[in-house]
Parts: sequence; C-alpha cells; structure tokens
Amino acid sequence: MKKITSLVIAGTLAAVLSAQGRGTGRTAIELFADGQELQAHKQWFDAMDLYQEALSMNPQYGDAWYNMALCSYALGSYDLCVQYADNAAKYERNLSDIQNLKGMAMISLGKIDEAKNVFTAVLKKYPNNIDARFGLAELDLLDGRISVAEGRYLDALKRDSQNRKALLSLALVSSEMGKNEAAEQYVKQALSYYSGEAEVHYMASYLAAKNGDYKVAEQRARSAVQINGDLDKAYSLLAQILFAQKRYDEVIDICDFRIGRKRDCVGAWYLKGLSQQKLERYYDAIDTYQTGLTINPQDEVMRNALELLVGQVLTVEDPRRNSWAEYHSKKAAEFGRNFDGISERYEYQRALSVAPLNASIRQSFADMLERDGLYELYLQQLKFIKENAEVLDNGPVLQRDENSPSRKRSREQIKNDDAIENYESIMRNNISARWKIDPFYLDKTRWNIGIYYTKKPVQLFHADLEEISALAARTAFSGVPSTAVDVETDPVASYGEAFRLARTQGRDYFVIMTAEETERTYSIDATIYSARTGTKTSEIHVYRTGNDCMAKSLQRFRAGVLDILPIRGKVLQNVQGTLLLDLGKNDGISVDAEFNIIRKGGIETNDEGPGIKYNKKDLLGTVKVTACDEEISEGKYRKNGFYDTLNVGDEIILVKNKDGDKKDKDGNAATDSRPAADSEGKAATEAAAAAEKEAIKESLKPVSRENDLIHLIREIL
Repeated sequence: MKKITSLVIAGTLAAVLSAQGRGTGRTAIELFADGQELQAHKQWFDAMDLYQEALSMNPQYGDAWYNMALCSYALGSYDLCVQYADNAAKYERNLSDIQNLKGMAMISLGKIDEAKNVFTAVLKKYPNNIDARFGLAELDLLDGRISVAEGRYLDALKRDSQNRKALLSLALVSSEMGKNEAAEQYVKQALSYYSGEAEVHYMASYLAAKNGDYKVAEQRARSAVQINGDLDKAYSLLAQILFAQKRYDEVIDICDFRIGRKRDCVGAWYLKGLSQQKLERYYDAIDTYQTGLTINPQDEVMRNALELLVGQVLTVEDPRRNSWAEYHSKKAAEFGRNFDGISERYEYQRALSVAPLNASIRQSFADMLERDGLYELYLQQLKFIKENAEVLDNGPVLQRDENSPSRKRSREQIKNDDAIENYESIMRNNISARWKIDPFYLDKTRWNIGIYYTKKPVQLFHADLEEISALAARTAFSGVPSTAVDVETDPVASYGEAFRLARTQGRDYFVIMTAEETERTYSIDATIYSARTGTKTSEIHVYRTGNDCMAKSLQRFRAGVLDILPIRGKVLQNVQGTLLLDLGKNDGISVDAEFNIIRKGGIETNDEGPGIKYNKKDLLGTVKVTACDEEISEGKYRKNGFYDTLNVGDEIILVKNKDGDKKDKDGNAATDSRPAADSEGKAATEAAAAAEKEAIKESLKPVSRENDLIHLIREIL
C-alpha cells in the first residue's frame, strides 16, 4: 500500500513539474485556453503549437487532440486530421463531433465509402445528430444527388429551425436547383437570425451575384467586410462583383488592398492583371501576371491568361518569352522521364507557341520526334534550326573562333548537319521525293470547328475562367493540322445563338463548353453538335484534380473531339491509276487502309451522331494504300462505274484501316493530335478503340466531384 502511495505521489509531482509548461509556468489548461483564442482568430499554426505543448504535459487531453484535428482540417492536412481525431476519440466523451470531423476529412481525402460509414454509425447511435446529416448531404452532392441532399438539409432544419448551416446550405442548394424564390426565403431567414455575422452576408452576396443582381450583391459584400474586416474572401467576392460590372479601376484598388495585407494573395494578382488587361494596359498586366506566377507557378489559369496576352502584344523576338517557355520545357522533360509521351509533346508544343525562336527547346522537341520514330518531322525541325540559326535564341548553334572573326560550327550544329545529311540520304527514294512534293506545305485542314462558351455571372476563383478555358482549348488544337478551331470570344446566351453563329460561319461542328474549378480541381463539360443540322453529336465530361489538372483536362477534351472526327483527306495527284494522297502514318494511316473517294464538296456530317454521309452519285471509287510515309501515301485506284470521273482535289474518307507500328499502339507517336474515326464515326484502329474504351470507363465512374456549391457549403461553419 505504501509502495502504491509513493508511486501516486511521484506521478503527481511529475505532473506538477510538467505542468509548468516548459518553464513558462502555464498549465496544460491555460495553454489550451490560449490556443482556443488563437484558433478563434484563425491563427492555426500558433494554436497548434500551444495544443502540442499542452499534449506534451498531458497526452490524454482529448479536447487538445480534437482541436488539433480542427486546425489540421482548416489547413487542409486531412491525413493528420484523421489521425488526431482518432487520438481524441480515445480520451474524449463527445464522440459524435469527433467522428463527424473525421468523416469530413475522409471526404476531402476521397475516401467516400469510409466517410459514409462514419456518418451512418453516428446517426445509428445519435438519430438526431445534425452534423452527420450534413456529412451525408455533402456525399450526396458529390454524387450529383442534389434533391437527396436537399432532403437531408430539410431534416436538419426540422430539428433546429435556426441552424445557420442548414439555412445557408438550403439557400445554396435551392439556387442550384433553380428554386430562386426558396433560396431567397432561406437567405432572409438566415439574415434575420444572424444579421451580425459576416459569413451570412457573404453567402447572401454570392447568391445575389449568381442571380445577376449585382447591386444587392455589392451591398451584402460591403456589409460582410464592414462586420469583419479580416474576411478576405468577402473582399475577393466584392472585387469579382465589381469586375462583372466592368468597374476595373475599383477592382484594382481592392486587389492592391488585399496584396498589401498579404503579398502572396495569388487571386488578387490574377484579378488585378485581368483588370489591367481589360483597360488595355497590356504591359502592366503582363508584369502583374508574371509577379503572380512567381508566387505560385502552378496557377494554370493565370499562366494561360499570360501566354494568350503575350501572343497578342509581344513580338516573337521578345527575350522574356524564353523564361515563360522554359516552364513548359521543364515539364515536358519531366513527362518524358515518366514515359508520358502525350503530355510531353503537349508541353513542348506549348513551349514553342510561347517562344518559337528558342533553339534549345526546339532541339529538345526535335530529339523527342526522333525518339518516337517521326523522322520526317525530325528532319523538318533540324532544317528550321539550321536555316534560322542567326535569329534563334538560347541555342549554341554558332560560335565565334577566338582567333578569327570567322564563324565555326558548334558541336550541336555539326551533329545536326550530320543528321540532316543522313536522313536526306535515307529519304531520297521516299514517296515525296518520287512525286517531287514537299508534304509540309500541304493544307491538310478538313474539319472546321467552332468553340462557344457559356459564362457564370460570377466566379469564386478566376474571373473569365470560361473564356480563358475556351481560348486555351483552341491553342491545344494548334498541333492538329486537320482541324481549324476558332473561338467566339464573347459568351453565348443559348444553344440557339451558338447554332446560328456556327451555321453562318460555315462550321462542320460546334462545341458549347463550360468550365468549373475549385482550389484543387478543374472540369470541362462540353456538348458537340453538327453545325449543319444542330443535332447533338457527342458529349465530353472531364474532371481532373491536383497539379496540371487544367492541362490534363484540355488534352482529354482535345482527344474527345478528335475521337469522333473521321480520317479525311484528298487526292493530290493521279498517274495511271496510282493516287497520291495527303494522309500518312502521322494521320493514323497504314498500308492496306481503304478509302472511299467522294466528289469534292460531297461530304456532309451525319444528321445525328458522329460520322459522315454523301450521295451515292458522288462516290467516284475506292483507293487502297500500297505505300505510306509519315505525311503522304500512295494507293491503287479503283473507279466506280464505267466512266473515270476522278479529279485532283476530290476527297477520301476512311472505311477500313489497321493499326500501324508498335510505337503507334503504345501512344508514343502522334496519336494525340489527329482524328481517330472512320466514316461511321467509330474508332479507326485498335489503339483508338482502346482509348475510347478508357474514356467510356471514365464517364461511367460516379460523378463525385467538387464544385462551387460544395466548396461554399464546406466553408459554412
């Protein structure tokens, strides 16, 4: 008994000594209280430091573990949040709050099933728990079940008629469902109960802006910042509302205010640059974008905005282009090391669109082409480097002899000259040499596509997201010679407007697209229509997360458009039944591919769905490919009927093909930059069929994606 008493005394003494708080004299409870005060002011790191100090004194301090989890959740450290919540559950009695927080963290980690199990278990034990209903409602929203989520919020409101989160969530959900009167009623209720809370005015401002009522939206946003001058997102929303009203000078003032308080506020740099651009202060805008990208190089929307502006206002010789292009060049090399050939090619094309005179980047691009077996394209790049040696930047193409004013060839130039000589010798007897034609001067444009976009009244992250996305999508098609893609720079109000524009502009297809984003996600939803009939041809839904999510989405969007376009070319020459065609391996063609030959101007898009149609009287014959180079091929002509009515310039449409070499199947060649369908709009090769199957598989996955609605609901505390 004495031994036990001694141990208790010793333990108590140790606790007392430890409670002095690393020499500060504060107890664990005092440290926790100070941490709570810091946490209330969103000073998450400082609060966590005090909680950790309190836990070093008392590792069983459940409240400290729980608040550590709350801070971690606020900082986006969801793995740590789950870990701290599990520790809190060991020592804290109020298990429902801990489990609900854990469930929300699991949602952010993408562990949807685990999160659902957590919330369901809470409701089983506590049937009236409101927070568990909120968690399940968010899962419903992620899966696109908005009406089910609405029901859960209504259940929560029945249990607590003044619950702020239930009221604001219902307002947001009702607005999303088009129930604007109901949304307004919920907002009024929330304002009547919580008129002194900036968060409520912020949500009311967003909903008013979403409905296009900028006057009320501005009033609510200003009320929010008057109540809480530290609510930066309210300043951000106010700036977006002013931007939507074209009050760009006022927007710049707010952005400068936000930057003055927090220099790494990337959103403010972006919106300031965009406003300067609208005011035609282009060089100021470029400097502003550049500063913002120095702070956050991963801001893809701002980088696209910069590059689009640079393409409009700076000469190709401007040396600043090299530093911006270098970003894409480094990413291309990174993708190359990871054997992602499609992304590597995409980034090199982006780099060269920014700095077309950069010799080192062009050399790297040429080396990639050689590696992928595209020798004609490789030779073309080497010749370009040689012929433009005097004007290219950043490339050791020429150097002066130290002892003489004459120039001598660099090691790189010697290597390129040898390669040019070797490949020209190898290609001396290829198809283009025999027919005495340079395939790189051929006009291969076969499909005219218009991109139109719809626009939200206000964006939470990047204003003009839809316009920049549409223009970036057009840029993504710059390496696709068979398509001419143009963008209507102003948003369209409806399908009817887009159809009218596409018809009058002579398009084959038109695309109506929307773009959405959150802090970590980006998505494109697009519908492709026939410009002749206005009927729907196909749909594309792309959702990507993490770094490069915008670039990956644009690549997938491009592939989705190309997947439905038939491989289409024309007859260049006809010599005694042997035809020269302007399609080759880079267009997905191989020996024994078969084409129908259609009278020039006789091909039309199908009335419904992908593929093409033509009048039988316009079918002039068939051609079967007998030899194939990268850009052109030749084949044996078989006429249709008694008379030979074939003319140079008549069109060919693929009806039968087979896969090319192994590199093509592996996706290392130009498979990402060409149409991939036959005359019926079906996959033309096994490689194209496999890619289409992957796309279908992706589209069948659960919706489970974040958007503005979910982002805003998560912000309601």
